[in-house]
Amino acid sequence: MTAVATGVGAGTLAPVRAFDAFLGDPAGDDAVISTSRSVLLDERAAFPDDEIGAVTAFGLQRWYIPAAHGGAFTDALVPLLMIRHLARRDFTVAAAHGKTFLGAICAWVADGSIATRMAGLVETGRPVSWGLTERGRGSDLSRSATTARLGADAVRVDGGKWPINNAVRCRAMTVLARSDERGGPRSLSLVLVDKDEADPATIGYEPKVASHGLRGANLAGIRFEGSVVGPDTVVGPEGHGLEIVLKSLQLTRPFTTGLSMGAVDRALQTALDAAAVPDGAHGRLLDSPTARRSLGVAVADALLVECLMLVGVRSAHAVPAEMALVSALVKFLGPDTADLLFRDLTRLLGARALVVGTEASGALHPSAFGAFQKAARDSRVVGIFDGNSVVNLNMIVNELPNQLRPAPAPPLAEVLAPLRADAHFDALDTTALRLVTRHGSRLLRSLPAFVDALDDGRTSRAAVDAARWIGREYTALLAEAETLPRQSQPDPLAFHLAERFALVFGGACALAVHLARAGAVPGPLGDSDVWLAAVLERVANRLGADPVQAPVADALLDAAARAHAAGGAVTLLGSWTERS
Repeated sequence: MTAVATGVGAGTLAPVRAFDAFLGDPAGDDAVISTSRSVLLDERAAFPDDEIGAVTAFGLQRWYIPAAHGGAFTDALVPLLMIRHLARRDFTVAAAHGKTFLGAICAWVADGSIATRMAGLVETGRPVSWGLTERGRGSDLSRSATTARLGADAVRVDGGKWPINNAVRCRAMTVLARSDERGGPRSLSLVLVDKDEADPATIGYEPKVASHGLRGANLAGIRFEGSVVGPDTVVGPEGHGLEIVLKSLQLTRPFTTGLSMGAVDRALQTALDAAAVPDGAHGRLLDSPTARRSLGVAVADALLVECLMLVGVRSAHAVPAEMALVSALVKFLGPDTADLLFRDLTRLLGARALVVGTEASGALHPSAFGAFQKAARDSRVVGIFDGNSVVNLNMIVNELPNQLRPAPAPPLAEVLAPLRADAHFDALDTTALRLVTRHGSRLLRSLPAFVDALDDGRTSRAAVDAARWIGREYTALLAEAETLPRQSQPDPLAFHLAERFALVFGGACALAVHLARAGAVPGPLGDSDVWLAAVLERVANRLGADPVQAPVADALLDAAARAHAAGGAVTLLGSWTERS
């Protein structure tokens, strides 16, 4: 494993910088993950064995293990950014390697001896998978038919899971199974099936799933036919499987934004590269007012996803009791915005966006458009796993009464503190996770205060006006939510209301990130608030207001193009890397 400097002196994000340096320049054929090879592997639907092996040899899996169990996981932002850097180069590698974090998360939530055992498994570098879904049963985990007979001396598992990432490759799988035939919320338990412990003859596999995205991933089905493991493999108390899964998803959902951001980074890189070179008789896209507007809006979308990523992961540390709502808001709006970005950039790039393989890239890297196409397909999966968009909107609807419940306004400094670059976290407090919140999201409740704080005479009129617009929309949404009928199966109106709440939450995230950055070292996008104006206008536009103003989109695009030309990513966190 690669040694990485740690500790206060080295800075919180030192491991992220070390990992990025280890991965190298993807344009080089000798890089750990080269763009050309990633595209070719995807064409062949081949698993990236060498790339996964290199990342494992680096020791990324150490950042999946909490420090309390001997790993390097303290501040969750670190492994999240590592996954982002990985996904920027190859989404398939990031999803395949990061799956171990998902496979292990239930053990971290359950804690106790099973967490110690899981840490030992993850430390080996062999994959751990998560067996939740089953063929023909959709997203309703309570309908799981796989059974687990929990005995004093052994646990027997029968049934099947499908489709599962790393189903065949994994050393072990955390399996959700029915342990009580009487049904009800306590009828499911979690079992760690270690393939090194169970009789291999009792485990079978279904063929690899041929998928539109993640073509090279090991997506397949797994069957358990009387697989027996020891009694110490139950994850958490008997009958608490569904509860542990639901709490674990509150942590994994924000982590999916790392995958989305990696794909978005790749898309912006290709689009900005392509826009800077002449395209035949049409000249440069950077010189076209229409194209400039589209590119500027795409940059705003990317920064909105980054704000959601930061708020999501830092909320997991700071306000775990609110994650039932926050994780659903982030998980819905993040991939939804990324999908929108890919749709718009595909229109902008035209036929080039449909190029596969390593041909016809003109002056760009031979695999540029093939990589864009791969990222566009791969990123679509984020909106599906860990609860699809409909599931997350349903959760938001269920949380609306809690958001409406009167509660004192939290101090602004307290809400913003977790988003500051110098915030420090040692661990996630999984014991504080709750299946429902008491008062919804404090960040959302702070939106009116954010808007007032922004209107300080120094912030641009464009940003303040857009913030005021979103603030009024939030007030209107609260009034609508008051009249919403309480239904076990919400109607389309409720889902539409939840979608608008998510957009307002996105605006609140951008405002919070901006206010928390006050006085910080300027990042690659400079110290202007033009990024905030663009993000807020974009959010307002999606809520029904006018489109992003051309001067705002132009100014943001110019800042992004400068950062990109200097070799940096389009990010608000660049200054964090330099100072931390």
